[in-house]
Amino acid sequence: MRSINVLFDDAVIDCVASDRAPTIQELFHVAERIWTDGASDRSAFRWGRLAPTDPARLLSLRAAQMALMGSDGRD
Repeated sequence: MRSINVLFDDAVIDCVASDRAPTIQELFHVAERIWTDGASDRSAFRWGRLAPTDPARLLSLRAAQMALMGSDGRD
């Protein structure tokens, strides 16, 4: 399913609409987009340089997980 709203990644719409868990690639793609869109001064290229345990990276991954899983409280 394609999103008509540029604010939401197609993966978010597809996962929520079909009630399916995201792939790892979708999770990281949406997390990167959240991280990049979260501040206008961030370069998308810096995402790849963040340490796996960087708090900003972990927060973006958690936000992506929540967006992709919907709002029904599933973890």
